[in-house]
Amino acid sequence: MGELTIARWKAELVAGLLLIVTGGFFLYFGLKLPPPEEAGVPGPGSAPIALGAIILLCGAAIAIGGLRAADREAVELGGQKQGIALFSLVLGTALFEPAGFMLSTFLFLCSGFIWLGGADWRRAIPAAAIVAVSLWLIFTKLLGVGLPYGLIAEILFR
Repeated sequence: MGELTIARWKAELVAGLLLIVTGGFFLYFGLKLPPPEEAGVPGPGSAPIALGAIILLCGAAIAIGGLRAADREAVELGGQKQGIALFSLVLGTALFEPAGFMLSTFLFLCSGFIWLGGADWRRAIPAAAIVAVSLWLIFTKLLGVGLPYGLIAEILFR
């Protein structure tokens, strides 16, 4: 199966436009969420609005950079690494609720570190565990976000 090649500037333009649309989506729906109950306290739309603005601005920078550079160098699309990344993302999303945040994030990071980053499994597993636990602590303890426990809760809290 041959890989598709495209000029780098075209790939950057398309990627930038996709990010602009994604950021616009977050902004639009973040602005539709109810305002905060108390003044000075972030409301439910604060994170989507902030992320949407960041994604939109980054997408614009990428698209404009691609247009300005007009780099004719070819970029390969649809290679093995892109397939692994897409499969890992879809699998991680599918496992998020049933397996829980911790396990799905750990597996997603392991696959990325090993198959995409070329890390040795002896370094990838502890690194993925540290990142997954750190993210869980940040979201649950610092930000107060409820994350699914999934399979880990079934095993630990029976």
